[in-house]
Amino acid sequence: MNLSSLGLKAIAYRAVYKYFAVSVLSAFVSILVFANGQPRKLSPGSQPFTPTRIDWLTTTLQASLRDDSLQTGGFYLNTTSSDPETVVINVRYSPEVNRKAMNISIGAARQVIQLTAKIYGWEKWVKVREDVQLAKEDGKS
Repeated sequence: MNLSSLGLKAIAYRAVYKYFAVSVLSAFVSILVFANGQPRKLSPGSQPFTPTRIDWLTTTLQASLRDDSLQTGGFYLNTTSSDPETVVINVRYSPEVNRKAMNISIGAARQVIQLTAKIYGWEKWVKVREDVQLAKEDGKS
């Protein structure tokens, strides 16, 4: 083997190495582009959802105020919204209810609603309404 044939082999190996490196780099870039170009499918529970302010407020209030003690305390209390600006305190009570205790709970709920609205800076538009009714025989209304 002479020096010129070794030089030619070295040049050939460099050319093959260069083509190999370019093809590996091209394959990597293609895979990267393809992977990022595919839309990601989210499961229904992972899809973003932005609640309205009244939805957020009633959910927060429901978590802190809900009282389902119709059998033990004689009434239950929860919060909903009737329109985009009104929080409704729903109360269903049994004939044996301690009215004083129930009224204290309703007053406390009203204060919590007003305080929570103030914390969010929404006190100017949030209205509070009460829906107090005798519970039906089956305990539901």
